[in-house]
Amino acid sequence: MPVYPLRGRDDLFGGLRSAAGRAVLIRGTEGLGKSALLAELRATLGVRLVGVRGLRAESTLPYGALQRMFGASVSSGAEARDRLGAVSAPTICWVDDAHWIDPESLAALGFAARRLAGAPVGMVLASRSGSDEFDSVELPPLNESAADQVLRDRGVPAGVRPQLVELGDGNPADLVALAASLTPAQAAGREPVSPILRDRLSRYTAELDAMPLDERLRFLSTCMDFSARKATWYAAASPADRRAAHARLASVEEGPDALWHRAMATSAPSEPLADALAAAPAADHAAAARHLERAAALTADPGARAARLVAAADAAWQAGRPGWARLLLSRADAEPGAVALLHGEIELRDGDPAVATHELGTAARLLPDPAAALLLAGEARRLGGDLGGYRALARTVPAGEGLAFAHFRGLTSVYAGRHDAAVAPLEEAVAKGMADTDVAGAVWAAEAAFARGHAEQAHEYAAAAVSRARLGKRHAELPWALVYLSLSAIALDRIPCARAASRDGLHAPHNLRMEHLTLLGLAAALLGDRAPELDEAAEGIAERGLGRPAAVAAWAYACLDLAEDRPDDALSRLEDLASGVSGDQPVIRVLATPQLVEAAVSTGQPERARAALEVFDRWTLAGAEPCWLALSHRCHALMTSDPGVAERRFRLAVEAHRRAGGAVELARTRFAYATLLRRHRRTRDARDQFRDALRGFENVGATRFAERARAGLRAAGETVDAPHRSLAGLTPQQDAITRLVAAGETNKEIARRLVISHRTVDHHLRNIFTALGVRSRVELARRVAAGE
Repeated sequence: MPVYPLRGRDDLFGGLRSAAGRAVLIRGTEGLGKSALLAELRATLGVRLVGVRGLRAESTLPYGALQRMFGASVSSGAEARDRLGAVSAPTICWVDDAHWIDPESLAALGFAARRLAGAPVGMVLASRSGSDEFDSVELPPLNESAADQVLRDRGVPAGVRPQLVELGDGNPADLVALAASLTPAQAAGREPVSPILRDRLSRYTAELDAMPLDERLRFLSTCMDFSARKATWYAAASPADRRAAHARLASVEEGPDALWHRAMATSAPSEPLADALAAAPAADHAAAARHLERAAALTADPGARAARLVAAADAAWQAGRPGWARLLLSRADAEPGAVALLHGEIELRDGDPAVATHELGTAARLLPDPAAALLLAGEARRLGGDLGGYRALARTVPAGEGLAFAHFRGLTSVYAGRHDAAVAPLEEAVAKGMADTDVAGAVWAAEAAFARGHAEQAHEYAAAAVSRARLGKRHAELPWALVYLSLSAIALDRIPCARAASRDGLHAPHNLRMEHLTLLGLAAALLGDRAPELDEAAEGIAERGLGRPAAVAAWAYACLDLAEDRPDDALSRLEDLASGVSGDQPVIRVLATPQLVEAAVSTGQPERARAALEVFDRWTLAGAEPCWLALSHRCHALMTSDPGVAERRFRLAVEAHRRAGGAVELARTRFAYATLLRRHRRTRDARDQFRDALRGFENVGATRFAERARAGLRAAGETVDAPHRSLAGLTPQQDAITRLVAAGETNKEIARRLVISHRTVDHHLRNIFTALGVRSRVELARRVAAGE
């Protein structure tokens, strides 16, 4: 097994390399990598090694381990000390699986270890349990990042890794076994992965039986939180051991936990206790899920038990524990409609959209009110770009005055280009969505307003959805609401707001995280910057077939192509988007029309954008908001060959931008207008527009576009001061990061100070090191101090 990071490992290894009389015990539960760490230690120390591995079969044989280590003549700690003291060359004495060493040998080794001072001997042991004989260091479970790397090294798809990270509970051996146990259907995300733990019950049972009673009960006491892996250990224990472990906890805990443990210790569950547990106050969603799961275990009626398991699964889902939620749902043997609805929602946000579509379709057929299931099923269809499936689903929605019927009717009309027919149902969907008090209602209202072309309203309703999610502690729904807050902010040219929303949404289930990563990439690309989030999202998007974030990513890459003066690439990319490579994504296709027009005009092929601009105009006129009108006027100004018409359109665009309040797009329009004026030798007027464009780009930090405006000013005959240059020509953000590194701040502190992600700091630092030709933070600090 590979070795993963242990805090202080280098200090431990360095101290033992000196072989200066030090003894240490590495402590950790089974599977954490103690043996692998010990093997690496032995391989890297470069000194004489004397060691032994504990054997369960000899754990009761007095001095059996010492005799295997030193020979049959050794039978006491004093003799072991004499043997160790007699060595003249640096030596390491190692013991693996020390928990299987017989007590006499362990005591003798401890006796020797206390008298090693001054001898060229070190001692290191690896054990599942601690010992008073030795100083010890704890080998902790892997953090999420390291656990994800274990799975990545074994080729586990990105979409499945979060479930396995949760199930593995930071244990490398369990993570490796989980990865090896995946069936093709589980690896593809079509089946839950939690049942594979059940196949390990027999091994867990053997491990528990081999533990001394007191250690076994202590361990089982830690398995009461019902995380997936620990629940499997609990299931492997004998009923007597379970009762004994519950009795230990009942004597020290209070409140609902104490009631639960007393009931389980006496094997006397009751319905009143189940009701009390279900109604018990909980500090957070995880505690609520635990109370409800325990209440379900004490509930005899199948329907009531299933209802409590579904409620527990919802609480686990809100707590950010999708694996636990799936496991709870798999144990519900009633309420199939409610189970399918929640399972479908989890798959929509954290799994395979195709699985979500199936589950939500099942829920719609089983539930008396299918509206919620149908709306989510439609979202799953659109996420994958399956508009044909969406239209077919729309035909199954019961006619009436409900939110689902209005929403489906409005969106299908918009997708068909029938904007007049879409007005009434979309307005009805907005009214009904906002009349409800839940998060979903506000999100559906925001989406309906956006489809209507009302970006301001969409932003307002998305903000309401975010507020409802936070106040109602609906943590699983918050990233969904933040998607529409970010997208509407981008449409309104409020890039800082969009970035803040999507950074807040990164702590999200897999599919929603992919949406926020691509929105962050798009926000940066609109300023001419390349963001590492786009590359991070690529693998996860492809594995799940997530058409909408794929389309946003294509849009972002096209923006970068234009910023880097590659209009041919941008045009090809946007035409691929229009042809459905990412599925049919009409909303993203329409929003990317200004970039398509710019690319087509820059390549001298405006005819390739005419059809798209006609669609954009129909949608723009339906909403008639300044942000869309401004972009429409700019597109027509670029497309026309009549200078007078172009100038009039540019002026109308500038006025509309001012009403909309968009800084970036206003600057881009001024730059395009200035370019037209300079082309027609109106240099004085061109300088005014270039100057205003430069000021706008500098205000928003769009350095690449600011340099273009500066070049335009020079070409128009104005002397322009060189911009302030940071250390060695770094960008302002890179310069800020450089100086914070020089001040001694960590990447985490820098990320918090600059309100960017830790990954973004890493990305910039790699570029900084390359640009400056330095190899360490120390060298970087020296360069800053020298002012080079």
